[in-house]
Amino acid sequence: MTLAPLRLDDLSWADLVDAVRSRIPAESAGRWTLHAPVDPGMTLLDLQAYLLEQQVYRLDQVPDAVVHAVLRLLGVPGPAPATAAVTVLQVVPEEPGARLRIREGASFGREPGRGTDFHLDGDLDVLPVRVSGLCVRDASGGERDRTADLAAGRPVPLAGAPGRPARVRLRLTVSGDGFPDGGTLSLLLTLEEPAGPWTGSPAPEGWSARAVPGVPPPARLRWSYGPGGDVRALPAGAVVDGTGGLRRSGLVRLTLPATAGGTEHELLLDTPAATFAAPPRLLSLSPNAVPAHHARRVRLEEGPDGPLVARFLARPRLPGLVVALPEDSAGRLIDVVGLRLWETDDSGNARAYDWTAVPDLAFSGPLDRVFTVDRASGALRFGDGLTGRIPRVGRTGSATVLWAEYRLGGGPSGNGGADPAVSAAVPAALLAFPALAGLAGPRPVAGATGDQSAPGDWVFTGEPADTEPAGAPCTARALVPSVGGAEPESPAAARRRAAAALGTVTRAVTAADHEELALSTPGVAVARAHALVGVHPAHPGRRVSGAVTTLVVPRVPRAPGDSAAPDAVPLPVPDPGALSAVRARLEAARLLGAGVFVAPPRYRPVRVRVTLAADTARRHLLDAALRRHLDPLVGGDGTGWPFGGVLRPSALQRTAERALEAAGDRTPVRAVAVALDEGPYESCGDVPLRPGELPGPVEVLVRTTPPSGAAPREVRA
Repeated sequence: MTLAPLRLDDLSWADLVDAVRSRIPAESAGRWTLHAPVDPGMTLLDLQAYLLEQQVYRLDQVPDAVVHAVLRLLGVPGPAPATAAVTVLQVVPEEPGARLRIREGASFGREPGRGTDFHLDGDLDVLPVRVSGLCVRDASGGERDRTADLAAGRPVPLAGAPGRPARVRLRLTVSGDGFPDGGTLSLLLTLEEPAGPWTGSPAPEGWSARAVPGVPPPARLRWSYGPGGDVRALPAGAVVDGTGGLRRSGLVRLTLPATAGGTEHELLLDTPAATFAAPPRLLSLSPNAVPAHHARRVRLEEGPDGPLVARFLARPRLPGLVVALPEDSAGRLIDVVGLRLWETDDSGNARAYDWTAVPDLAFSGPLDRVFTVDRASGALRFGDGLTGRIPRVGRTGSATVLWAEYRLGGGPSGNGGADPAVSAAVPAALLAFPALAGLAGPRPVAGATGDQSAPGDWVFTGEPADTEPAGAPCTARALVPSVGGAEPESPAAARRRAAAALGTVTRAVTAADHEELALSTPGVAVARAHALVGVHPAHPGRRVSGAVTTLVVPRVPRAPGDSAAPDAVPLPVPDPGALSAVRARLEAARLLGAGVFVAPPRYRPVRVRVTLAADTARRHLLDAALRRHLDPLVGGDGTGWPFGGVLRPSALQRTAERALEAAGDRTPVRAVAVALDEGPYESCGDVPLRPGELPGPVEVLVRTTPPSGAAPREVRA
């Protein structure tokens, strides 16, 4: 359950006096009759109420240290520090066909000079490459050119039916001088999130700090590169996959061999053994992309004459030392990654010691080398000798006395949308297919045709040495919105978060606990879960004490039109990696002695026979309506057919009638009958499924009532 924040100071002096006055007749057995202010007893009560009000007020002034202690006892993390927004930038050189290298830490800004610069998380090779074509293996085993589909913003399935090997072929046009000494191509793959019911949190992108590591991929990816018809597999160490095996959007870094300019090469992606619950759908491809944070990393080293060391040495060794960091840190200090000081102990020995940032000094001892970070003033606050050690910095001649590494930036000012050229003017895919910009309609983007992409809205704000060659002009665009920036969490907000955390399920005790933990498994898309208590996979048909089997239905596309798509998945089955992740989560939360198991859903073949009074051309409507009504994700009341739910012919008949009425068809529906497996049809009574079963595959037959003397005619819808 969720506990409301405790408030003690909720009684005023008048409330206390009224409460005591109302109890006088009963407590005095009716002997105290005068309750006017002139009564000396009332004067004493007024005085006691005044003193009690002051005590209650003091009790309610709980310091932040107590809040942190209570959070620690509850197992809830303390107030969160400031965080920096993150986005993905695509770097575009101003000289067409130029090759650049942007070093880690280089900055780009949409509004230079306003403190909103973003800094690259790593080195980036800007290769003179653009994607000029995309081919995907189709259901017949051949390859279909999907370049126009992707350029028009239509999602492109990257694989066939679940379990079938996939192949994606990208045509890369290399301009300029190419990259004769090789280079690393950083490619952003943006995948569509499946629509439909999903109670868990979205799968974090591969460039996000929230990306969940360790989840087994649904497919083993094999990348190859070379001229058309002569591609060769890239070694395993040359590929860094941030998509988790196409489980989520992410960056793929490919170390490519030397390539001459003016050529066309191919990048081939094979999935020899795919176990996707549903084929991943590609929305866009963007080369030369790199993640960037609204945070600048500062590394500082000072000798005994440094200004920061001077602040340590100039102040007496008294409690409450506060040292402000340089570089205009006030209001921009995110965190301190590391701090090392050269200190002299009581015996005169000197050495370097590491200091650690903590949320609060109240839980530290007199020998703990800890400090707190004050973002507002950009300073470090040290202890008083009882809660936290007092630093004793010693002189060491010309040697380094202080080493510090910290980050500046963060806060909500870095949050914002993607580049307008991406989000408004044209689909993001056109930035990867500039030759097809004319397919998007009458809104062309300047520079989006030919060999040069449109310049971005982000200006390079780094140093000339941050680029190679030095000072090479370039711009950038944000491919995704920048999100995640926030100020430090206040103690009041931490209280509210802790109260909400008390209602979060962390232990698998009841069947509902197993289901909620499965649904909230990080890193995988789980749409539904159903726990079967007493069911053991090795002992079917018997009840095993302490065993719980959780059935998991993955999240797959269920948007309008998905049922008719060639990559539609009517009966979704989770991939082994998702089952493994859910099983690991339940294992960590299970009770001692309990056995937890995770399994795919159990489907039962269902046949539905619809009898009409006359033939109709809208048989397809009946088929779509009944299949959707029995769908494991959106059937029933819209949240999926209930596990083990009863099939009622009367409910199916109402569904068929509504489908025809919505289309203006007045053909009467005489009856609807249901059958399981190869059994007989039942048109009156309910047809129950076994516990945990879902209907599927569903076969719909439409029968027309014939004129008298003629044989009935049955056809599949």
